[in-house]
Amino acid sequence: MMRVSLKSVTQHMEDLIANKYADLANTEEQLATGKQLLRPSDNPVDIANDLKLRSGTAQLTQYGTNISDGLSFMQVSDTAMQSMNTIMQRMRELAVQGSSDTLGASERASIQQETDQLFRQMISLADTQYKGDYVFGGTQSKIAPFPIDSSVAGGIADYQKLRMSYFNGAAAGVGQPAQMRNAFDNTADTNILPGSLKISDGAVQFVEGKDYTVDYVNGTITPINAALAVDISDGGTFAGPNYQPGAFSITFDRVGESKDVFGATVANTGNILREIEPGVTSPINVTGDDITVNHATGTNLISSMILFGQNLLQNNQPGISNAITDIDNSSQQILNAQAKNGARVNMFDTTQTRNEQLVTQNNSLQSTLEDADMASVATKFSLEQTVYDAALKSAASVIQHSLVDYL
Repeated sequence: MMRVSLKSVTQHMEDLIANKYADLANTEEQLATGKQLLRPSDNPVDIANDLKLRSGTAQLTQYGTNISDGLSFMQVSDTAMQSMNTIMQRMRELAVQGSSDTLGASERASIQQETDQLFRQMISLADTQYKGDYVFGGTQSKIAPFPIDSSVAGGIADYQKLRMSYFNGAAAGVGQPAQMRNAFDNTADTNILPGSLKISDGAVQFVEGKDYTVDYVNGTITPINAALAVDISDGGTFAGPNYQPGAFSITFDRVGESKDVFGATVANTGNILREIEPGVTSPINVTGDDITVNHATGTNLISSMILFGQNLLQNNQPGISNAITDIDNSSQQILNAQAKNGARVNMFDTTQTRNEQLVTQNNSLQSTLEDADMASVATKFSLEQTVYDAALKSAASVIQHSLVDYL
């Protein structure tokens, strides 16, 4: 009969207790975390599938973020265009009213004051922002697509920084148009807001219609008074007697061009894209051209509204009547842009629903692989705890005391 040594019995009992304790610890970890997959060794195949599901869920979550952000962006755009349509409806009412033969110059001038406020509101809507981005700015979303620029000329600092405009009335002569130009870069000043332009020479305030006329769209001044047929086009050299504080001052507001930090003109076109599904990328923006330029008719909302205000200011009844067609064309262009935006919103809504369903499905599959059956685990833990306690007691019985214990 083979003799079993105390050492081998002790080693066997230690290994047995360690194994039972490891089983108990693993089950306790499942109870604490609620997960049955804790490490790759638990189930390599399920772990591989679980990682694939996790990756897919992360991708779907990002698509969901893109969709949600795109929807918010488009909803802001839609709200702005709805307000634009309301303004255009009021503009049309005023155009119909202003075209009436029963109105005189003073009544039309009063209407022009309202159209000026409506137009400024329209420009403000065209410069609507979402999270700091101009929604109608195209890919140049950090630059206002339709800034309101001003020619100030209020003091010496404005002259030193060339924050004003000038024109050469001497070269044009009385009765001939002279182009207004920006003193900073010598570019033509166009799209001036009707009624905003004022010309003075010291204490002398010149009167539009009496001393000069203005083409607000093209930015030209036609001198009627010979006092305006002078050269104030020093272009920043300060060489002449007129281009200086206390002399000629031209102030106005205009719809400017989008310009970067270097002063270069940038286009407000280009699509802002969002990837919403694998291989599916969609624009989320309506560009400035989309809402202002009707390519079918050649109507430009900005210049048309400025011309409308100019005709009201100058009591031009035929021009006011023509504005009705331009307003209709511009309104149609905004409606077209709104319809395009609405179609994208519908597509994003449908995609968002499908995305949410896929996320829910993935989460369910992950739960099946990862989550532990808590009732079964609790029963298993109780059993393993009993087995572990029994192992400890049996080991205490098998491993008898030696004489060493009593020394």
